[in-house]
Parts: sequence; structure tokens; C-alpha cells
Amino acid sequence: MENFDHVWKWKLQTDTDVTNVLDEDNIRETYKRLSNILPKWQTYRNGKNSSPLKTLSESLKNISLPYNEIRRYSLLEFEEIPEAPLRKIWHELGRVKEYKGQMNEEGYYYAIAVCKPLLLIWGQTLAFDSKVRKNMPRKYGIPSYRFKLSYDEWRNAMCAISEDLNDNAACIEMIKEISSSRYKVTEPVPYGRYLDIYYWTGK
Repeated sequence: MENFDHVWKWKLQTDTDVTNVLDEDNIRETYKRLSNILPKWQTYRNGKNSSPLKTLSESLKNISLPYNEIRRYSLLEFEEIPEAPLRKIWHELGRVKEYKGQMNEEGYYYAIAVCKPLLLIWGQTLAFDSKVRKNMPRKYGIPSYRFKLSYDEWRNAMCAISEDLNDNAACIEMIKEISSSRYKVTEPVPYGRYLDIYYWTGK
């Protein structure tokens, strides 16, 4: 949680109506924080890119505007998020672990390459590492044995998770209370982070 808090508390101070963590004034600090944490989270282990952090720096710049479009949506409104910026983010962060930072037309990337940095700066997606995938219900369509996902597989799973969360008022209230107590603000709530912890600890 200390690693997540290092970025999340910075985000809470930085994201306002007119500024955000990926705008021109703040992106260097955000990159500094992510580039310190993501290797420790083994995000780019066994990747094919010899310079993933250099590519990450480029990708963060490229998703500055798409991030600004989605940052006010929470997991509860996932189906309402415009697909164009979400898909752009998926490709840009996904390519960081690929050979020479190349995209592929299928949008087929290591899930953690996209989801771990996005979890840190947005808080609404799960990280989808191997332990989380193993413990998630099979109905979400996330294979436990496969490291890579397509954009559609990820989005469909996130929409299903969002639907289930919306049907569980008690869970929503619990997460809100924990988040408010920890961060001293009521919004935004990092629903994805707490569900990631939930599945990481067991079925």
C-alpha cells in the first residue's frame, strides 16, 4: 500500500478541474514516481523491450489527453467511458513491454503492462497479475494461464466487474469508508485498487 499511496496521494493533490498528473507541469514527477515503483512491482520483467522506462516516458506523454478524458470516471461508470481514449491508453501502455516499444493491431499485450501503471494513476482497474487472475471468477473471461490480454477481453471483464460492484451496495460503501478514512477525501475512490487486493489475497 505504501507504493500505491506514494502515487495516489500525489494524484489527490494534483488532479483538479484544470490540472492533472499527466499535464505538462506534472508529468515529470508522475513519471519519476511510476519509474521507481513499476520495476519493483515486476511490471516489465521478462518483457521484450530493452528500454521499457524510456518507452513509458513517451507513452505517458501520448496518453496525457486520453487520461484527462477518462480520469473523472470511476469503475462504477466503466461502461460509460468513451472507447477511443481508453483504447489509446491500452495501446500506449501495452507497448511499453513489447519489442522496441511497438504496438500491435490486435491490442494484445501483457495485462500488467497496461494495468499496473493505470491502477497507480487512475485507481479504477485491477492489476490483473497472475495471482489476481487465478482467484477471479471465471465468468469474467480472464484466463489465469495467459499473461496477455486483448483490449476487448480487458474491457469486457471490467464492464462485468463494474456491473457486479454496482449490484453490491454494501461493498461500495465499505470501500468508500476505507478510502475516505485513509485518504481524508470522499472522491475519487480507487475501487480497482481495493478489488485487486481482494482477489490477490484469495478467492
